[in-house]
Amino acid sequence: MPVLLTHGAGGDVHGAGLTALAEGLAALGHTVVRFNLPYREAGRSSPPPAEKSVPGYREGYEAARQAVGGSQPWAVGGKSYGGRVASLAVAEGMEVAALVFYGYPLHPPGKPESLRVAHWPSITVPCLFLEGTDDPFCNLDLLREHLPSLGGPATLHVVEGGDHSLQVRASKSADGKPRSQARVMADLAPVVSAWLESVAVRT
Repeated sequence: MPVLLTHGAGGDVHGAGLTALAEGLAALGHTVVRFNLPYREAGRSSPPPAEKSVPGYREGYEAARQAVGGSQPWAVGGKSYGGRVASLAVAEGMEVAALVFYGYPLHPPGKPESLRVAHWPSITVPCLFLEGTDDPFCNLDLLREHLPSLGGPATLHVVEGGDHSLQVRASKSADGKPRSQARVMADLAPVVSAWLESVAVRT
């Protein structure tokens, strides 16, 4: 299944974690396309509200489909802000087979009451969430509470000690050894690949 991924609010397609995930999935046989959202292409570091980036995500998706060709269903998503933008596009009718979230920003840090889930009931495709237990943008208890509001099935994979980029500091690691975001995402590539293959069987 082809996969389209984009970056978080302050990053770009060359981020270490996103690159490691893309390379890992490619090594497992998936076509992976990464792209920068328009504000990054314009040289801006601060993103607009996520809703404003939806047209740019749609354009990236159409460009990727044309470049790759074929009629196979796609999975789309991204890191943090990029994943949220993808979810908004799908909720508004962009046709895909699945969504992959790498550190979904469920709420702003310190503001768990400001949940970003109003559009979730309109998402009917399978969703995979890769989330860390030490992520200030995603209280896991709240995430688990709201996953049933999605219109489609949801799978949650938790990285113990992972921060917003899923990097694990030594103090948070079970074995006392730090793990970079690139290492974590490379290790998660087989998990994501297996999930994508299970989704493809159902589509």
